[in-house]
Formats: sequence, C-alpha cells, structure tokens
Amino acid sequence: MGCEETILEQRFTIGQESNFQINQLYTSANGQYTLKITEVGDSRCPEGAQCFWQGEVTIKGEWTENGSKSTFEIHSVMSNLTKQPTGYTIQIVDAKPIPKLSSYSKPEDLVVTLLIQKK
Repeated sequence: MGCEETILEQRFTIGQESNFQINQLYTSANGQYTLKITEVGDSRCPEGAQCFWQGEVTIKGEWTENGSKSTFEIHSVMSNLTKQPTGYTIQIVDAKPIPKLSSYSKPEDLVVTLLIQKK
C-alpha cells in the first residue's frame, strides 16, 4: 500500500479544497463556474538537491462565471504577481508530486490542490 493515489473529480465547490490538473475542464457543484488550468510551472527545489530558493508553483488558467470568461495567474510564493478572477481568490494549497532530482515530470503529472473562495 505504499503508493498514494489522488482521485480527481471534474467538480469543485467554492470554499472547499479541490484537486486539479492541466488541460482538464472542471465545473462547480452548482454549475455556475468552470475552471481550466492552461499552463503549469513548477520551479520547486527537487528532492535530493540543495537549493538557494525554495521555488514555487505557478498556474495560469481560465475562469468562467455564468458564461463570462476571464484569465488568472496564481503563484504559490510570489503572491504580488498573482492575478485573480474578479470577486474570487484562488490559492494553491498543495502540489504533488514534489520534483525529484533524478527524474523528469510532465505538467500533466502534477496535481494541484486549490482553494477557491468568494471575496
């Protein structure tokens, strides 16, 4: 039972943590919102490396509210670069797996846990 698997649903609820992957369309439980991550950047320090900076996860995506689409950009560390959808905050809570020094991971492998809240 050593492997941990994260189960992804294509639904999310405002105010609750949910898991997302790149290029997947997710719909809110009430059907009013959609979220799609279009770009992922992961510059976190790999396991087994010594780094001067911890790095961060960055995601870009599309947010739709009642048919009106906007873009967002979220940074896990450098929050001054973050661009939120109007009226909402999206926070990166976690991202798995953590990069490993000896292996390459694709953006599709990353599961990002987000907390979406109404302002």
